[in-house]
Amino acid sequence: MDSEKRIQALRDRLAYARDVVGEGQSGSNVAVLQAKFDEFLQKVQSAPQQDHKRDLRHMESLCDFLEMKLDQSLTPMDRVRIVRHPQRICLKDILENVYDNYSEIGGEGEFSIDPSMVIARAYLTRRVGQKVINQSVMVIGQEKGHGEEYRNGGSVKPWGNAKALHYMKVAETENIPVHTFIFTPGSYPIEDYPALHSRSPRIFMKWPT
Repeated sequence: MDSEKRIQALRDRLAYARDVVGEGQSGSNVAVLQAKFDEFLQKVQSAPQQDHKRDLRHMESLCDFLEMKLDQSLTPMDRVRIVRHPQRICLKDILENVYDNYSEIGGEGEFSIDPSMVIARAYLTRRVGQKVINQSVMVIGQEKGHGEEYRNGGSVKPWGNAKALHYMKVAETENIPVHTFIFTPGSYPIEDYPALHSRSPRIFMKWPT
């Protein structure tokens, strides 16, 4: 079962490399490694009872070497493809895997709940000697990947930016750090608050207790 997971991981890594690099020498290197991987798969299928761990380790080493080599020769367009790749990590991934705990904060009112702008109160827990320290931080950023249609693909509306500014000021008042992450193709194509030019909207919820 472990070998199957490692083979699938290699398959995913090679697919990602094909998606990122264009033509030329880098593309040729990926094609060569893909051919070697296909040969390895044929060997596994033709003799499933044999131990192929050595060949699997060899393929993983080749893939590591290829990724390191590609990383040193990325073109500007390759970097654009990395940024736009659907497998790129998103803010929700960071919240769930980097912080020990978090609570997403919404807004109040029709024009305040901009789901593309995610605000979360998160916690980092660290042990220093015999003491456990819980650090509260304000995490602010665009969510592009999870529920992309609902979140406008990370494109923030004006009230989403206002929500972010509001909670930056809240963090300043509470004297806690602000962690910002940018995952956006640009602002949502809208001019301003609809029908709200003449009044200050009450758009933010109370700070949770």
